[in-house]
Amino acid sequence: MESLHADDLRWLVSRYARLRAAHGDAMGTPHLVEPNGEFFPDAFTPSPEGVGALLRRMLTYAPVSPNLALELAFVDPDTGGGGGSCGTGGCGDGGGEAKGPIGEALIRGEGAYRVIIAASDVGDPIILASSLARSVGGIVLGEAGEEPEGAQHGALSEIAAAMCGFGVLLTSGACVYTKSCGGLRAHRSTHLDVASHATALALFLRLHDLKPANARRHFETTQREAFDEALPWVDSNARLMEALSIHPESLVDGVFPIEETKGLLARLFGSKPARAPEPVAKIERRTRTPDEERRLAENKALVEEALRES
Repeated sequence: MESLHADDLRWLVSRYARLRAAHGDAMGTPHLVEPNGEFFPDAFTPSPEGVGALLRRMLTYAPVSPNLALELAFVDPDTGGGGGSCGTGGCGDGGGEAKGPIGEALIRGEGAYRVIIAASDVGDPIILASSLARSVGGIVLGEAGEEPEGAQHGALSEIAAAMCGFGVLLTSGACVYTKSCGGLRAHRSTHLDVASHATALALFLRLHDLKPANARRHFETTQREAFDEALPWVDSNARLMEALSIHPESLVDGVFPIEETKGLLARLFGSKPARAPEPVAKIERRTRTPDEERRLAENKALVEEALRES
């Protein structure tokens, strides 16, 4: 896996910073959403109802109202044709063609969204989870009044989702190996690549003081390698992280220094500013009294006499 270029890092950090500066208070302190029974206790069924229930579950971990009106539209990516549609009142035939970017949430009205899902994704839990995570990010942006256009929409939806705690799901979906007639083929179900999502996840973990091991244990080799590169880079940029935490608005323009990844010892001690040792306080010598001088001379004479006799 190739590391991110400095320009890509600046783009990612600046977008993360802008959303944090504008909506950080609303996002609060999110959890790291892990793909396990603690966060997903419900049994999943590969059906419109099952996908709708999964999306509803994921939305409980996002800073949005639980009463949103949702509509799922399933499409065949190869033909673009629409399939079944599932709304808040039940599931059935949606009718017509489901138009829109796959995996993104389209605003249908105030508090109402349509999510376009590839029917083929329903059979792969990693791809489906990452697609729904992006949809959740899009809904968060919509509720926050953010309406990015074009290619920016999917990427910013994923950054918003990572900021809400879905970084593990997105990083996993950024590189999925599938079987084909030619052997294994790497498939990316996200707009941002695996290095970008691993970096966004590392930013999230350090900002909220969460354990990296809780994310790393869910990764395959490719994701683990990306994460193991991203986390040391984040730790090597202590000043950038301080700015992202305290005054993210200072990073929005993308003009800030980036440090290269340092070794472990340099990360542990290099961020501490060099400080000169405190000067030793000068001890003022007290003047002895005549009586003290006499006793000192007597003791010295006794010691010298004892040394001569020995």
